[in-house]
This record gives sequence, structure tokens and C-alpha cells, in this order.
Amino acid sequence: MSEPIDYNIILIGNSAVGKTSLFKKIMTGSFSEKNISTIGMDKRTFNIEAEVDEKGKKVTKSFNISLIDTAGQERFKSITKTYFKGADCILLIYDVTNKESYDNVSMWIESIHDSIGNHETSKYIIVLIGNKIDLIGVDGKTRAVEESEAKGKCQEFKINWGGECSAKTFTDSDLKDLIKGYVIKIYDKIGSKNVNHQVAKQLAKTGKKKRGFCNF
Repeated sequence: MSEPIDYNIILIGNSAVGKTSLFKKIMTGSFSEKNISTIGMDKRTFNIEAEVDEKGKKVTKSFNISLIDTAGQERFKSITKTYFKGADCILLIYDVTNKESYDNVSMWIESIHDSIGNHETSKYIIVLIGNKIDLIGVDGKTRAVEESEAKGKCQEFKINWGGECSAKTFTDSDLKDLIKGYVIKIYDKIGSKNVNHQVAKQLAKTGKKKRGFCNF
């Protein structure tokens, strides 16, 4: 198998939508009802293998995934924005029982585009995810956002629907399977950054330019 491909995946969204719970469940397999709000960011790396399409053939590749948890509070948004440009995939999280967290999805998408630029959209994907489905029907909580509504927003903003999940009831394996699906989408869109970087270095040495080459 070839050298692992490095991808950066960042978690964003309002405070208290469960970003840190998802982050910790994926990285440690454990869930906590109470988490201290993230200050700035937290970053950890894990390896995953996924079957991708390469020139019409299915091949298994290894990926080193740097998962980045960010703060959702207003005072940390300027810090969060600094991580947008280095992201290959942005997981935009909302709470399915909290309408405000969903209504702010539009604001988060605008913030991403303002930071990165609409012309740069070929270099990353945005995936919308509804979290906390385990809370529906618990302590009087009800579903505030229908899945069909969320899918409609994805069509409106031309982003990817990532499904609904629960950091509490989903296993770390379940969540990593979701991540694997996102990794395949990233690869379909931008391919191997490592290969592109190697080509760029080679072109720099030879002083030649390749028509249509885009260095991710």
C-alpha cells in the first residue's frame, strides 16, 4: 500500500451542539454527558483505510486524518476561521433538538466562504450533520429540524448531507464509518494532496509548468 494520504477535517457549529462529544467519542470511544467548552481548538490524528475509485478501479488507500475540534462561542470565531483554509473537509454540526443551532448553519457557511473565498470551493467539502438524535423524546425534548429540511438546505447551499447521529448512542466504530464516507467524498473531489505536492516540487526543480495543474 502507498504512503498514507493526509487530510484535515474540522468540526464547527454553535456551542453545545456536541462537537466535543463527537470528537472524544471518535478518538477515545468514550462519551461524557458534560464536557468543558473547547477553548480555541483541539487536534488529534488517527488512521483509516477506505476503498476509493481511482481511474475506474476500486483501490484501498490509507489516510491519516487530523480531526480538529473548535470552539463555537462568538468570542472564538476569529480563531476558528484561521483553521478553515487548512481544512479538506468541514463538518458543520447542529443539534436536531435546537432550532437556533440549525438556523445558524447559514451564518457558518457564509463565514466559511468569507474566510476561504467562493472561488476556493474546489479545495474542500462542507458536510452538514445533525447531532443529538438520542435526545428526541427525552425530558420533553422534541425534534426541531426534520431531516428533509436539512437536506433542502444542503441543496440550497450546494453542500453535502452527512446524516444524523448521536455521540451518545453511536459507537466510535459507527462514527468512524461516517468519517470513512466523508473521506471517500474528499478523495473524489481533491484526490491525493501528497501526490500533488510531490508533483509541484518536481515542477519547481525543472522549472516547467503543467497546463491545468492545481496544487492543493
